[in-house]
Amino acid sequence: MATQIAGLNYYELDFNADGTLGSDGGLPQAVQAGGVQDVFVLSHGWNSGVDSARSMYNGMFTLLAGMIPDRLGTSIAVGIIWPSLLFPDDDPATAPPTPSTGQQLAAALAPAFPQQQQNVATLGQLLDQRPQDSASLEQFHTLASGLVTSPPLTPEDAGPQAAITADTAAVFGNAAAMSKTPASSAQGIPNPFTSLWNGAEQVLRTMSYYEMKNRAGVIGRNGLGPMIGQLAVANAGIRVHMMGHSFGARLVSFALSGLPPAATGANSPVRTLLLIQGAFSHYSFANPVPNFLVTGPGALSAFAGNINGPLLATFSAADRACGWWYPAASMLAHQDAESIDDLATQWGAMGHDGYQQSPPGTTVTLAAQGTEYNFQPGSFYLLDANAVICADLSPFSGAHSDIQHAQVIWPIVDASR
Repeated sequence: MATQIAGLNYYELDFNADGTLGSDGGLPQAVQAGGVQDVFVLSHGWNSGVDSARSMYNGMFTLLAGMIPDRLGTSIAVGIIWPSLLFPDDDPATAPPTPSTGQQLAAALAPAFPQQQQNVATLGQLLDQRPQDSASLEQFHTLASGLVTSPPLTPEDAGPQAAITADTAAVFGNAAAMSKTPASSAQGIPNPFTSLWNGAEQVLRTMSYYEMKNRAGVIGRNGLGPMIGQLAVANAGIRVHMMGHSFGARLVSFALSGLPPAATGANSPVRTLLLIQGAFSHYSFANPVPNFLVTGPGALSAFAGNINGPLLATFSAADRACGWWYPAASMLAHQDAESIDDLATQWGAMGHDGYQQSPPGTTVTLAAQGTEYNFQPGSFYLLDANAVICADLSPFSGAHSDIQHAQVIWPIVDASR
């Protein structure tokens, strides 16, 4: 059933991890009843639960509603609910951040991995106990890698896969070296197990986020895409404008691959795509992928034509999740890299520098509400958000979640006009 956010009718779609629909919230019936012209869809990325996702939706859709006062009666807002998580140590709401115990991390991870409760509990116990033997480290590596069950779907996005297949000592040692909070040894005496267990915690973070990223693609392709196709059949006149933050940007992007085959060009109900600090490969729409480890087209390059409008993506250097964690997590897949710049080029995320392809897209600076961008259908736009998405909210992710600004929402409203 619909509720309202600032006068805008709001519905929720609840998806399971495999993309099956848990609840449609009455959305199909509302669209079939007629009178709806614009459908604004927004997907959260990592979050600590449904409440935090709804809080974000309330803030973002309140901003949107204030920009379309004359269209509230013919527009609806849709929030996507899907099983994601936020590592508790990365929560911007925790200031200053306090390192979690293994038991606390296990409790935070458990809801997102309902089929692996015992394995998650064991991971937490091992982190708290930190046994001084290699067998326990290898057990931790196996269990953490086992959290990744969703397929990656994209070769250009599979850098962290090396953290599953490589040698345990190499993986944990690399993760410890890349950690923002390296451990110190008591009395200056080096203890290799201390360092490796710190690396183990970083690997657990990487594996949990890697699964969430992969899961987002599956839900977009198997869940949201087909649902949009059904809505277009129920009401051929609707115009769908999709937005996603973080891994949610990957979810709405992969929804393009789940649309009906005929939903291309002018026949597509999708009129706008806005990726807000997208935490997935900046090469996803490229053809070919311009790097030296992956050949061929990006996984979504064949589906760019499934949008009858512009493709927009914000980027900010203050987003450490996209600018630092992404390439750092892929270090083992890129042993020939000479610098972090090489890693950012190879494994960079949308939220770091936007769509990367040839010919390049158009870079524009995020501007105030009312600005006419003159976006063109089928064109890629890199929205420079450095002056807007800039608040340092977390030691891990920086400004990654600093997105509730009118300048962030206005481009999709302008495009929808």
